Amino acid sequence: MHQHPSSTYQYFVALSAAKSDPDTLSFKEALSGDHTAEFNEAMTKEVDALQKRNIWTLLPKFKLPESVKVIPATWAMKIKGFPSGSFRSLKARFCDREDLQKKAVNDIDTYSPVVQWATVCLMLLISIMLQLKTCSADFSNAFAHADMKGEPVYISPPPIMSCFPRDKVLKLNKSLYGQADAPRIWYDKLRASLETRGFTTCKADPCLFTFKKVVCIIYVDDCLLFARDSKDIDAVLKSFKEDGD
Repeated sequence: MHQHPSSTYQYFVALSAAKSDPDTLSFKEALSGDHTAEFNEAMTKEVDALQKRNIWTLLPKFKLPESVKVIPATWAMKIKGFPSGSFRSLKARFCDREDLQKKAVNDIDTYSPVVQWATVCLMLLISIMLQLKTCSADFSNAFAHADMKGEPVYISPPPIMSCFPRDKVLKLNKSLYGQADAPRIWYDKLRASLETRGFTTCKADPCLFTFKKVVCIIYVDDCLLFARDSKDIDAVLKSFKEDGD
């Protein structure tokens, strides 16, 4: 879990960002541009982080039944910047191809709640009125924290990664970015984790959680914490770090 300096403004900007982002590059664009070496390094770090979490099991391709569909892997490349527009870092996200997966019979099984704008605006207003302490944080490789559900998913090794034998496939043990149900699996995992810590899920907005002196808003793999005393926020963050969440 990565903690960021307190900034309700930055969180608001992140939520309001447009889906179409010129800083999101294709695999070909990323490796033919000015940051080829940096993107190669980012891909290596991404694979290393996923392997440490036991995201997949390597299996011989020839041992799989012919009926098993192996989904090709892909990369999502992004140049990350500060709200001011200045360069911050590069991100390489290893994903599987959702468009090639079997479509769920019931879309409810893949639906993940998203925080309501009214909730965000209300909490920002309350934090200003009551001069609450705030802290934003994100969960590193969030989807990889949750175990797989349903039918097994097999994917081919990521492109140009020589650390994977080409005669192997990856059987996913945990959810991965790109899966149709990955957001839902992650939300269920995070909600259970918060409730274990004593948080209560708001009935009006399932992405708002309250616990004694702390309020938590989640937006996919980001969260925003509010409290009168920063020590209460630090205690929550510490508990997540201790559990490896």
